Amino acid sequence: GSSGSSGPVKVVVGKTFDAIVMDPKKDVLIEFYAPWCGHCKQLEPIYTSLGKKYKGQKDLVIAKMDATANDITNDQYKVEGFPTIYFAPSGDKKNPIKFEGGNRDLEHLSKFIDEHATKRSRTKEELSGPSSG
Repeated sequence: GSSGSSGPVKVVVGKTFDAIVMDPKKDVLIEFYAPWCGHCKQLEPIYTSLGKKYKGQKDLVIAKMDATANDITNDQYKVEGFPTIYFAPSGDKKNPIKFEGGNRDLEHLSKFIDEHATKRSRTKEELSGPSSG
């Protein structure tokens, strides 16, 4: 076991890309970032909040990868600018959905996930109950 703080966001590297992002059983939101990119730095706290929000969903992984330090061997996941965010649906990893056209804030990212998540139950009942904390 590594004692490093495992935060709500999984850190992906080249070696673990297939194991984490391409896991056919899981929906994965993957952010490709560059350490020097200002937009990525702005996104960091929002992305962490996003990870916390979906921490209870074991079939959904919020992940990020330093695209400058790791080669993306997969043609489907093209990175043309930073940050680039893809949603890789379980069972359909060959057709990742690029997040574009929305603000990179918690609201829009959550909506994006909810729209494309394959595993999440869509029942409205769950949402209307009293929420704890």
